[in-house]
This record gives sequence, C-alpha cells and structure tokens, in this order.
Amino acid sequence: MESKPGRYGTEDLFVRALFHPGYWKTLARLLRWDRTRVTLEDSMLRFSNYGFEPASVFPSGSITKDQIQEINLASYPSQLRLKSGEVLFIPQVPRDREALLAFVDLHDLPTQRRSSVWGALLEPFLDSSEEQETIDRQFTWFAKVGLDREEVDRIRREIGIAMIAYNFGTRLWEWAILGMYDALRAQRARLSRKDFADFYGRAMRLAALDPVATDTPATTTTVSDTLFSVLLEWYPRKKPGKIKDFTKEWTARTEKIEALKKTLLEQLTAAYSEPHRRYHSLAHLESCVNEVSGAWSRAVHLEEVRWAVLFHDAVYDLRRQDNEARSAAWALHVMDELGRPEEEKARVQGMILATAHSGKPHTTDEALIMDIDLSILGADEATFDEYERNVRAEYEWVPEEIYRRERAAILQPFLNRERIYHTSLYRRR
Repeated sequence: MESKPGRYGTEDLFVRALFHPGYWKTLARLLRWDRTRVTLEDSMLRFSNYGFEPASVFPSGSITKDQIQEINLASYPSQLRLKSGEVLFIPQVPRDREALLAFVDLHDLPTQRRSSVWGALLEPFLDSSEEQETIDRQFTWFAKVGLDREEVDRIRREIGIAMIAYNFGTRLWEWAILGMYDALRAQRARLSRKDFADFYGRAMRLAALDPVATDTPATTTTVSDTLFSVLLEWYPRKKPGKIKDFTKEWTARTEKIEALKKTLLEQLTAAYSEPHRRYHSLAHLESCVNEVSGAWSRAVHLEEVRWAVLFHDAVYDLRRQDNEARSAAWALHVMDELGRPEEEKARVQGMILATAHSGKPHTTDEALIMDIDLSILGADEATFDEYERNVRAEYEWVPEEIYRRERAAILQPFLNRERIYHTSLYRRR
C-alpha cells in the first residue's frame, strides 16, 4: 500500500496564493529573464549583466582567483563561494560554463560539493511530495545546521507566495530541486529594491550554513547505461501530439532506443574485445566510462563527452596511425543517423582526435577526455606496471630494443610538460 504524502506545515500557502497580491506581482515581473554573461579575461572571471542588484559584480564586474573560497560545479547553476561569504551564480549556458571551467583549471581552484540549506528549504514548493518520515528527518537535519523548526517555518512562509508563483504560476513545474538562485529570482520579482537588498544579505548568511556533502556519488556505471543515457537525449522525437497518444509514442520511442542500444553495444563490445587488445580493451572502456560518471560536473556538453569516450578507441589497429580519425568517423556516422547538428559532431570529433595526445586541448571538454584517457598515469605502482605490461603485450611483434626506444619517445613528451594533466580535477587526484 502506498504511503500518504507528508506535511511540511506550510500547505495553507497554496490555498490562498491566488488571492495574494504578491503572487500576481511576482508572476508579472518574472518574465524578465536572466541575461548574465561570464567570460574569462586576463585570468579574471568577468561578469556582465548580472541579475541581482546587491551583488558585488552588479551589473558588471570581475572576480580574481584570490577572492575565491571554493567553487561548487555540481550545483545548478554552478556557485562561486567568495571569501567574503557571498555566493555568485554561473549560468548553465555552455559558453559561460566553458569560461568557468577554464578559470578553475587555470588557477587550480578548489571545488567542493555542499548540501544546500536553500534546496531543503524550498522542497515544499516542488511539484512532488515526500513521506512524513522523510520530512521529519529533514527537520532533524535543519537542527544540526542551526535552524529550528520555527525558523524554517518562518523562512518558508516569507518566500512561499513568490515560490508558488515561480514554480507553478509560470508552469515551470520543477519537481527535482530548487535552490538559492530560484529563491533570489522569485524574491527579486516580488520585493522592492530595498527589501530585496535585505533579503539578499540574509540569503547569503543562510547559504553559509551549507555543510560539505558527505555522501559519495556513485561512480560505477556500465557501457550499456551510458549508451542508453545518450540515446535517450539524442534519439529523434516526434512533435507533441495528443496527450492520449503520449504513452504510446513514448513506448515506441523507448523500444527503438533499446534496439539501437543493443546493436551499438554488440558492435562496441566486439571492437574493444579484439584479440590484439590487452590494455585498450573493454576493461579500459569501462574504466573511462566510470571516470566520466565521477567527473560529470566537469563537462560542458556531458552527452557529447560520454559519446566521445564510448568511441575514442573503437578502432585500434596497431599498424596504423589514423585510429583516432577512424574512431571519430564511426562516432559521427551514428550521429548522422540520429540527425545530430554539425556543431555537435564537430565537438565530438575534436574530443576523439584529442585522445591522440599530440597537442593541447582546444576546449575544456577536450581537456577532460584527455585526462580521463590518461588517468592510468596516476594509478598506484602495481596497476601502472600491469598497464605497461599490457601495452607491451599489444606490441609483442616489435623487438625489445625498438619497443623501448619508441615507448620512451611516446612517454617523454608527458614528462616534458609542466603538468601532465590539463584539469585541476586530475591534478588534485
């Protein structure tokens, strides 16, 4: 038997929201979209058209590495936590995220996952429900970070009308997570300039309570799961039809995705299982897939990174020099069949070609996939020795003296680099 949804104690806000003038005021002013732009200029992160007036970078301003306490890349949107206590937000737009990641890598800035006090405060305003036991556990968690039930209730009632307009009045229907950025947008629409400045300061003080996340995200995933994840996003969709046909069309689409996934999985498994592969094998592919699973917050175009990883060694002929180009051609051929845009294919091709490790990355996604491919260089001694033995076994037909000379020629450029890894993530590991 299904359990009944629990109660937060603020459900009455929904009953009277439509009759509250603040609801309609919020709704009318929420149409003003955020136009923030972030660029990397002279090793500083430059903000333009920042949306929250009390912010230190409003309407435009720059942040240097010395002002940064930490960066949360896993939040949505990404957060810059300054030493002053202020939290700034980076849009999820690819060009802005590219600038942020380049800023992080340039200065080896610390990144940190935190549990969000604001995320927990806004749960009653999601398009979902929780069991009473889960809600009660949350109040216990609030007490641990310094907020009693009375204070939680007061904050939720203060922002409730605006949040109901924000999520339901606009038909956003967010069901997974809302955070401080959403609360600030909603309150900015509802409040006067003076009152919003006061709320902004209090919001930042609450964010200072965010504890470091203690849960370790699962990093184990399969090649099959990764294929399905990308295909679910990329497989062509029909234009929305009648609601009654939705389930039928969704089922048909899912069946086609499963069929294509099965075909690709068989092809990739066969390719990575060729008898001459000892290191560049299915085990290497699975290792890289798991690396992506643990580094997803570092990707600008996550599905493209996943796709590039799946195909990066799909063609591996030890007597040819164009394996990366041929692997990319295979990846792009399937993308053609899926109707993916040219700019997407160009980025995937760039990532796969980058795994030849013959030059510097042109994008942060290329930097990420290059580091994932070379993660073995940071392994423990026993694992590294096994890797070297497997690579030698792939070239068993090459005389020892020649192999040593050629292998040294391959490894020496990595030693000549100032740093082997391009991303701060892998440097810190």
